[in-house]
Amino acid sequence: MTVYGAAPAPVRPQHRGYQLLYQATSALRRGSFAATLTPTTLNCACCDRRWAEVEAPFKAVEYHYGKCGEAEYVCLTCYTPRIPSQDILGLERMNVTGKTLTPIYGKLGMLVGSGGIIRPEAELYLTLPPKLFEKYRDGEWDQQGRLSIEKPFERLISLLIKGALDPIEDGFVYIENWGRKVDGLMRQLMPTKSLHELWCNSESGASVLDLHAIITTAQVMSDQGLASQAGRFAFWKPILDAAKGQRDDKAFAQWLVNVPDPAALLQAIPTDPYDRLKLPAVLGWIMPHLDKLLPYCQTKNQPLSAMFLSAQSSTQPSVASKPSTESAHAEPEQGKLF
Repeated sequence: MTVYGAAPAPVRPQHRGYQLLYQATSALRRGSFAATLTPTTLNCACCDRRWAEVEAPFKAVEYHYGKCGEAEYVCLTCYTPRIPSQDILGLERMNVTGKTLTPIYGKLGMLVGSGGIIRPEAELYLTLPPKLFEKYRDGEWDQQGRLSIEKPFERLISLLIKGALDPIEDGFVYIENWGRKVDGLMRQLMPTKSLHELWCNSESGASVLDLHAIITTAQVMSDQGLASQAGRFAFWKPILDAAKGQRDDKAFAQWLVNVPDPAALLQAIPTDPYDRLKLPAVLGWIMPHLDKLLPYCQTKNQPLSAMFLSAQSSTQPSVASKPSTESAHAEPEQGKLF
């Protein structure tokens, strides 16, 4: 027999992302008409955490997937992206049904192509495409300066160089894309506590990026007079081809000739091939702010990979996207290219 109402469990480090989202979105829930109830299940149907572990212990919302979907119980944190808000975000559109006009208000879980960053102080900043940004100009979050049309990673770098994500070891949340599939995002919402492991959350799940190694790569390139090449795909092509399993020995040999100190550069670049595929794009954002980012490479934090792996289900990773479990498992020799 299951006993409900027991004492809440201590917050696990890998649940810090949920805690931050819950704290940052309290205004959304204040305006919600959804009724809470005591669940009759063991876990949240979305994040699969026990009811004692969620931010509002033993409180749930009954949710139906589609018009004919079976009712399931989700925790208040996982329900939050599904809440429409007239005041916080604003009007998305007017839905026309015959002669009836129904206002449709914005939801976090419907911000396709939008990202977000939650600071350690539980302040949420949203990055929106220009059209969505214009729709939500009258909402409270825009009035508070929480909305921008920057790209998600650009906004992340902007907050980093301002010190707005300090102390990083306290944890922040980086959301690459809210998307339309709330369950995919909320199933494993990972906090970042070290730039060695920047957790990129999206509707496709969580993947990890070694931002520390890429910043170090930028420094090495700057020292070798290669700063102008950092964001060029042509410069990185032999490395990118090798990361995709398409090694070109002749092109790589020429690359070694063109780089003043190839050994130092190969030692700096990330070990994970999926991180290497992102080198031109990420370096393009990093290089203009290198001096302000370098201080973050002077500290080390304990990674969350092991905790993430213990909570992950045994699903097969997609070939087209970076598998978060592989990057967490693999610790190849730094600088090994092939």
